[in-house]
Amino acid sequence: MSENFNSLDVDVLFVGGGPASLAGALHLTKLVARSNERIAAGALRDRKLEPQIAIIEKGRDVGAHAISGALFDPRALEELMPDYAKQEFPFPVTATAHEVHYLTTEHAYQIPPWVIPPAYRSTGCYVGSLQKLNLWLAQQVEDAGVHLFNETCGTKVLYDNDYVCGVLTGEKGLDSDGGRKANYEPGTRIQAKITVFGEGPRGTLAEDVIHKFNLRKGKTPQSYALGVKEMIRVRNPGSPGLAIHTLGYPLGSRVFGGGFCYGIDDHLYAVGIVCGLDWDDPRMDPHAQLQQLKKHPLIQQFIAGGVVVAYGAKTLPEGGVFAIPRLYTDGALLIGDSAGFLNVPYLKGIHYAMKSGMVAAETIVDALHSGNVSASALSSYESRLEGTYVIRDLHHVRNFRRMFALGFYPGLALGGLTMWTGLGPTRPGRMREDFTYLQHHENAIAKQRTHEPAQYDAGVLADKLTDVFHSGTEHREDQPSHIRIVDPSRCLTDCIPRYGDAPCTYFCPAKVYELIGQGDDLHIRVNFSNCVHCKTCVIKDPIDVSEGDGVQNIIWRAPAEGGPRYQGL
Repeated sequence: MSENFNSLDVDVLFVGGGPASLAGALHLTKLVARSNERIAAGALRDRKLEPQIAIIEKGRDVGAHAISGALFDPRALEELMPDYAKQEFPFPVTATAHEVHYLTTEHAYQIPPWVIPPAYRSTGCYVGSLQKLNLWLAQQVEDAGVHLFNETCGTKVLYDNDYVCGVLTGEKGLDSDGGRKANYEPGTRIQAKITVFGEGPRGTLAEDVIHKFNLRKGKTPQSYALGVKEMIRVRNPGSPGLAIHTLGYPLGSRVFGGGFCYGIDDHLYAVGIVCGLDWDDPRMDPHAQLQQLKKHPLIQQFIAGGVVVAYGAKTLPEGGVFAIPRLYTDGALLIGDSAGFLNVPYLKGIHYAMKSGMVAAETIVDALHSGNVSASALSSYESRLEGTYVIRDLHHVRNFRRMFALGFYPGLALGGLTMWTGLGPTRPGRMREDFTYLQHHENAIAKQRTHEPAQYDAGVLADKLTDVFHSGTEHREDQPSHIRIVDPSRCLTDCIPRYGDAPCTYFCPAKVYELIGQGDDLHIRVNFSNCVHCKTCVIKDPIDVSEGDGVQNIIWRAPAEGGPRYQGL
């Protein structure tokens, strides 16, 4: 690391430019303004606050790394901006028809609407793009006076006597060996009284803080799913407001998850599949499963003859309320997907992320007034959250995911019952890390699912590399790799003999990992420039090089430069 860096002092720093940070920063400006008005009117005896608030975002623009389904529940936005509909809100379409289908290889059986819990019915939710939502929120945030820094990636947490006091951003213009190129730019030491981590699922710096302060003590391990999604443009009139969720084919009963098809506008559909990362099949390939889903007659009736125009992938935190870590430490808070606020059966998390950022803002205002940013002062963030629909909703569905440990069909029945009633254990059960579920070679062969070969064409079906192009992903080929295999020899001595193949070459949705060569020359090549920043590899990599420290054989650190450039996802 270079000793030459710039410096910047702020009062509050939000790390990550997603909906949690954007809503939190905007709400904070409003709370500060209200507080100062009360002080000026003599209704509150305190000093006026004039905090410097900043957001750093590693994408080339806010929204460049943002991807979701997205069926958007406006509950939190209505609290944040009651007049949002008059502010050029970017979601013009609401879900007018919500259907759930169980798929076999050739048929679709619609689940009767009366079976579906009312809260799961998505009619009235907006259908649109998280990327566009973030861009719109970013404009509101900047208009409110918040400093927003794009292409600025936090690479290290700064500490002062175990207080989090900001982050160090990455150096740009380095060559592959770490040397400085002609366009070199030093990193910036951003010091803050309070740092709020909203980096999304498995956030690099958020995880550093969680491990340093053991914030998962007494919690179950976080579990994840991988979602892959394409935007498909069709010639025939589309179905704006259509919202279809699917179970069964192509995942079958061995993989927790399902598919979706949303009508975005008159000629655009969002089609995707979400797969729980606790699958046991070493050759499970979510991208290939998406291609199979698109060939099903139910989906074909909407997208036949279309072309893929955008693609992306991300992980989702599915551990539920039992896996939420302690959300505060000295000088820092966790919000959004970095904290694990996702309602698994409803597949919704944007409004929870926004609400968590807003509750964090309420905690921050009190801390700034008191001048106390210790863990004890910030602990009210958790108690505030417990009084909101965020924790209430997650507690209601706390047992949905664990029911599937009994098998797919028992899980579907019992999980559905918990959605209706909220009944079941109130204590966490025994959970394992996702990477531990892969079956050894001999068991995997015995239980192998039938893998229908994916058939690709130049239109509605796409191979991985073509979809990487659709994601807009760019990394300089000569920049330092943000992905490192700790012990490459173990890929050959442990992984391939045990699983009969290299699982990373299947589970990665961007063909970052490639098995090449033969005999003594056989090795895994890391094509880091393909990476869409989903972080599946650090979750699903089955080789635990140092047990218990959360580090697998693959290490992924957010790069100072590059990444996807999602459009409309």
